[in-house]
Amino acid sequence: MTEYEYSGVDKAGKKVDGKLDAQSEGEIRMLLRAQGVRPVRISRVGAMNMDLGKLLSGGGGAGASVKLEVLVQFTRQLQVLISSGVPLVQSLDILAEQATIPSMKNTVMALKDKVSGGSYLWEALGAYPKLFPKLYVALIRAGESSGSIDQMLKRLTRYLEDADRLRKMLKSAMMYPVIVISIGIGVVAIMLMFVIPKFEELLKGSGQELPGPTKFVIDLSHFFANNALIIIGVTVAVVVLLVKYIKTPEGKAVLDRLVYRLPLFGPLAQKGGVARFSRTMNTLLASGVNLLDAIDICRATVDNVVVEEAVASIRAEVESGKTLGGVINKLTVFPKMASQMIAVGESTGSLDKMLEKVADFYEAEVESMVGGLTKLIEPLLLVFLGGLVGGLMIAMYLPIFKMAGGVD
Repeated sequence: MTEYEYSGVDKAGKKVDGKLDAQSEGEIRMLLRAQGVRPVRISRVGAMNMDLGKLLSGGGGAGASVKLEVLVQFTRQLQVLISSGVPLVQSLDILAEQATIPSMKNTVMALKDKVSGGSYLWEALGAYPKLFPKLYVALIRAGESSGSIDQMLKRLTRYLEDADRLRKMLKSAMMYPVIVISIGIGVVAIMLMFVIPKFEELLKGSGQELPGPTKFVIDLSHFFANNALIIIGVTVAVVVLLVKYIKTPEGKAVLDRLVYRLPLFGPLAQKGGVARFSRTMNTLLASGVNLLDAIDICRATVDNVVVEEAVASIRAEVESGKTLGGVINKLTVFPKMASQMIAVGESTGSLDKMLEKVADFYEAEVESMVGGLTKLIEPLLLVFLGGLVGGLMIAMYLPIFKMAGGVD
């Protein structure tokens, strides 16, 4: 959900202002009209204007969300039950009883009530957009329409498992250097606060003038020791606010664009985005969803602002009659090989199968790059951490070396 600010006029002609959470600006207009308010201005609230409480809660919004692993497990279990001949309502009842996460349990119980009341499963799922993405709802709708919901659930399970595996590979590649550098900075901070003061006492007893690097390290140690609580407090606050900001739509957009510009991680993010786009499009097209609807759903589920903006431009041009491969070939987000493979798939009438091959290829590329980056980053991090710690120790040993030279 995104928070929007609005100004409007009610039935009495009075001006009204407020904020609402919704999926889109169109939904805001529908909500306001239902309340008898004619909207005049609607704008999305940026993270800088968001209430601090809402920012700290990750942007707010109604509806429960769970980890992708939980959704994969639910989909797989539902597929097994339905393919075994268990009726849908009874299957949902069984899954609700087995659920260990309260939010998931409540959601499945609500789904069972809606379905038993006469709703289609896809209609019930659509009421929980934070848990069931548009792709999920669209495939379930296609499965219910064709009477092959068990096969569609099987396809969904595979798609979600592939998406989860790709997400974990990208996350591990991004988080590894951050964790190691954080540990290194922590080690340096401990040295400045506890180890350097011991050296200072020893050096003061010698009575000689200290070299410049040694003075700098000692002054830095005093600064850390005298302001430790403030430094820790500010660091924790900045990290918490930064993490929460990144979870907002505005913050995620900034992070996605930044990652794409990084020398090592940019190509990795690009290939991961292409793999995600291709896998999503393949799953939708193979399930009978038409191309334009597949592009719309893909844009909402690709989970990367850079790729999402590229997909938005694709939709308009494909709708005007251009081929998907021709449009993608003009976009720098997609490698040339991907656009050429997609163009071949279109010309041979096997676009869904070619998209699957593109997804498989770039997922393998991501896996290979993650392994290569880990091997490349490890020595760089060792040099970085060794330089920090070694530099501190050399600065503190300089007076000792000087004294040893004087004795000779």
